Amino acid sequence: MLELVYHDGETVRRVRLTDGLNLGRSSDNEIVLRDFSVSRRHARIEEQEGIFRIRDLGSTNGVKINETFVDIGNLSAGDLVSIGNFELKVEDPRGEAPGMASATYLRPLSDFNQDFGLEGAPSGAQSSADSAVRSRVFEILAQVAKILLQVGELDPVLEKVMDVVFEHLKVDRGFILLFDEKSEPKLELYRAREDDGVTPQVPLSRTILDLVVGQKVAVLTHDAQADERFEAGQSIRIHNIRSAMCAPLWHREMVIGVIYVDSPLHVGSFSAADLDLLTALANYAAVGIERARLNERIREEQAARDRLVRYHSPAVIEAVLSQPGHGGMAVTLRETSILFADIVGFTARCEASPPEEVAQFLKQFFSRMADAVFQYGGTLDKFIGDAVMAFWGAPLRQDDHAERAVHSALEMLSNLDEWNKERLAEGRDEINVRIAIHSGPVVVGDIGSDTRVDYTVLGNTVNIAARLEEFVASPGEVVIGESTKKAVEHIFETERLEDVPLKGLSRKIAVYRVLRGQEGGDD
Repeated sequence: MLELVYHDGETVRRVRLTDGLNLGRSSDNEIVLRDFSVSRRHARIEEQEGIFRIRDLGSTNGVKINETFVDIGNLSAGDLVSIGNFELKVEDPRGEAPGMASATYLRPLSDFNQDFGLEGAPSGAQSSADSAVRSRVFEILAQVAKILLQVGELDPVLEKVMDVVFEHLKVDRGFILLFDEKSEPKLELYRAREDDGVTPQVPLSRTILDLVVGQKVAVLTHDAQADERFEAGQSIRIHNIRSAMCAPLWHREMVIGVIYVDSPLHVGSFSAADLDLLTALANYAAVGIERARLNERIREEQAARDRLVRYHSPAVIEAVLSQPGHGGMAVTLRETSILFADIVGFTARCEASPPEEVAQFLKQFFSRMADAVFQYGGTLDKFIGDAVMAFWGAPLRQDDHAERAVHSALEMLSNLDEWNKERLAEGRDEINVRIAIHSGPVVVGDIGSDTRVDYTVLGNTVNIAARLEEFVASPGEVVIGESTKKAVEHIFETERLEDVPLKGLSRKIAVYRVLRGQEGGDD
């Protein structure tokens, strides 16, 4: 595969020789040479039986090959073609490139995919990749694919990719950068052949990074110190970087990061064949990286689901998981209704029963209480001994949180009635509970220490609900505070009890009993 290498201003350009390639000053040429020393249609590249030649199209200033004017002449690696004020070097990038060690070689991904049969069939023998190079690349990729399919986590994927880089390329250092959600590059892995334990600044200028990402090209430089493209990279000079390659991690039309390798202090360490291998490896690596990221998101989703199922009903879980950023529950202030339900006479029952029987009893009781909480979209905060604590209004906002809480309390009593029927039929005693509900503002979210965090609620509303259950509610009753009563009086019949003083409050509070089986409120 031959290329024409020339300078366009300060930019080094490389164009692969193909049959019918036109050169001239006009913008409709494949190679545009913008200078009045060049004719509008100056010359054309032709191919015959695998041999390339250049034909003068009647230009004003003619065409020279190695300082000799020609009407038509064959082209070989190392030839120098003069067209007007431009000099174009003929090179075979798969071999050494004498005299062009400072050049930057750009490899468009579209050309790579076509050459390696990844994007339609190759256009011909001369435009396809060299068979030996292709065989080497495919052999290595087969090994890489097998390895990546066996690895499901991101860090091992990156390590395996870097293993292949160091095994098959003469690199001294390697860097893998991935873009974050703000499209900023983040160093994920660094390796050096002689590792001193220190990770240096990534010697990759933003200019090169933008070129690789924006134009979807792989880049090879034979000497970064002599290449204008790297001038903005201060670390290039600090670390005296010479030979370097950079390939995009390209997955489904998106560049998700780059692999950058270099060889400090050595000029011309890499060939175009090396760049093709790095490009192919980067394509496979991108698939493995995205697969690992997907696995990680699945694991996070499952962990979040497992965590939520301890507290919430299935409907609430789906609603929470459908929202972005559900990995943690931020602490916030929220209007809620808090419920406490406690078994009457549990201490005496524990003293008279073996531990395994007590555990089985609590499992049956808590299951019935939790079902009632989840039925009305509540959050199960915790089991406290023989008591149940639940709340409504978080994590999802529920304007009818007080109504849901009272419905759930009555459902608890109904579930308990059914259980008592079963127990009596088995010759066992009845179970009674006390239930209290209070509504108001609470602090809610993930609260705890560095080692233990629970999703819970805190505040005076919680304290009042707990004390109403402990000191006011009678067995088989649902008592509610005044704020809850105001929110549900249009639905539930209530009976006012005596105002009660509660520890920590300067005034007595109004308390109401919910009348079971009587919904509808005042007309």
